Amino acid sequence: MKKITFLILILSIFISINSFGQKLKENKTDEFTNNSVKRTSWEMINSNMQFTAYIRISKINESHYFDLKMMMNGSVFSISEGQKLMFKLSNGEVINLENLKYAVTCTGCGATGLMGSDAQGIQVSYPISVENIEKLKEISIEKFRIYTNDGYVENDMKSKNDKKIKKCLSLVE
Repeated sequence: MKKITFLILILSIFISINSFGQKLKENKTDEFTNNSVKRTSWEMINSNMQFTAYIRISKINESHYFDLKMMMNGSVFSISEGQKLMFKLSNGEVINLENLKYAVTCTGCGATGLMGSDAQGIQVSYPISVENIEKLKEISIEKFRIYTNDGYVENDMKSKNDKKIKKCLSLVE
């Protein structure tokens, strides 16, 4: 009996470690504004020598936002209003999202926890239409590009990160 209990415990730990961790972190009605607010957890979509990027999806009333946190090797950089976040889909289509407002890096702003909390990073937000949400949920993302005032960074989208984005988009509906 002890062996079976131990085996079940180990199996449940293994499953929880290997499953996707996305969840709805916020699901409330703001008591001052009466806005309905839903936000997913932050999920890493890129980590390499050039840049680290995290995303989450926010829904405020009926408006959706693709939120981004990014660090570029501790560098100071900015992203202007209207600069693009682009997704190249497997069918060749490109989805363009435009940043809401100017932002410059600050210490810890690109971090989601202790890691990177002493580095320069940025947090920006891109409105996303329901039409583009449906495309991102249905069609695989091959590549993404993030424009900054110093140029752009891009990378191939790994399948597991594409799945994270799809899951986050589904959670706020």
